[in-house]
Amino acid sequence: MSQLKVANLIKSLGRYAATHPRQVGEIARHALSRRLAIPLDLVRWAVTLMPSGSQSPKDLTVIAQPPALGLGATANLMGTELRVDAALLIDAIDATTEAVKVTFRIKDLRASVLNNLQGNLAKLLASGALNLSKPASLLGMIGKKPAALLEAKDDRFVLDLLKFPKLAQNPAFQKALGAVTPILAVGDIHTEGDLLVIGLRANPRRIRESIQALRG
Repeated sequence: MSQLKVANLIKSLGRYAATHPRQVGEIARHALSRRLAIPLDLVRWAVTLMPSGSQSPKDLTVIAQPPALGLGATANLMGTELRVDAALLIDAIDATTEAVKVTFRIKDLRASVLNNLQGNLAKLLASGALNLSKPASLLGMIGKKPAALLEAKDDRFVLDLLKFPKLAQNPAFQKALGAVTPILAVGDIHTEGDLLVIGLRANPRRIRESIQALRG
């Protein structure tokens, strides 16, 4: 990262701290209890960096629905434009240098048809034939199951992030995994206020292994 980008980042963080003093205090409080508190504004900003295209989801929203993370998007499926909203509950993140498994549940899934009201998908939703309480049952509508999706049953899913080639083949990401996973494990994950709070469990006995990974 260039010096200019670093300077701009520091300025942005300074402005954020000045305009959100209470949230900064909450972040510090969580840090003292070995919890990483991430402002949802940062998550929203990251969402804006996602690749865009004619078939990409639009109008993405990220809100806190404690303890869940509320997500929404407008997407095109089977020629029908849908507004989809749901509550995401992250149950566990198990990370090693071989796999990064994220176990999560999708609750309160809602879908509203925005066009093509007489289309097949609109009729299926109106009839109740699609069971939105069991999102895994809807995977057949998207065709081939993604390679990163290890399990899907009812409202529970397991993803392996290292099945995404861009992450698996990223040397910086692999190096970070090698450095972090020996000494830190993820515990409870929930939203609180406008923060995503991640509990951390430390293992300082493996600090030497972490340092070796950074040097490697």
